[in-house]
Amino acid sequence: MVSAQGNVEVRRAGQAQWQPAHLNDLYCAGDRIQVGERSRADLALANQPILRLDQNSTITLGEIKEQRTALVELLNGALYFFSRQPRNLEVQTPFVNAGVEGTEGFVLVEATRTLVSIFEGRVLASNQVGMLTVVSGQTAIAEQGRAATLTVTVRPDDAVAWALYYLPTLYFRPHDVELLDACGG
Repeated sequence: MVSAQGNVEVRRAGQAQWQPAHLNDLYCAGDRIQVGERSRADLALANQPILRLDQNSTITLGEIKEQRTALVELLNGALYFFSRQPRNLEVQTPFVNAGVEGTEGFVLVEATRTLVSIFEGRVLASNQVGMLTVVSGQTAIAEQGRAATLTVTVRPDDAVAWALYYLPTLYFRPHDVELLDACGG
């Protein structure tokens, strides 16, 4: 866990109780992480992908497959991913699986569908009905019992503004304030 803001909890594999997640905690296959209202979390996986979870999101970490591919099951909510290494992340959802092939993108699981939006690179979106390659600037939607289809996204970057924006922090040392006062600032 490289960042936890707000209410972020983890339920370890084999346990029934949710516990608060903490910065620098390590997680294993089977651990489930949930991010509450007005909260978010960043995870750095061992094989390098960065995951950002939006509020009201839940994931389960899976095993590392052959060729060092990390499995992440997104049960609900939104996940932004960033990975430059090919084929090292697979995001599973109730409606479609996204095989990441060196990409930056966004996955949103809603009640009846999954949206996969790619900013850079490509993803293979597949389910039991079919498969579709989604490339830079494209968005695919998959619903229960239907193959993923491409759709028009007006501004896909807006979908992940929450993942890219961090509040600016200003820090002034006492010496800096004295200099501002002395300069009439």
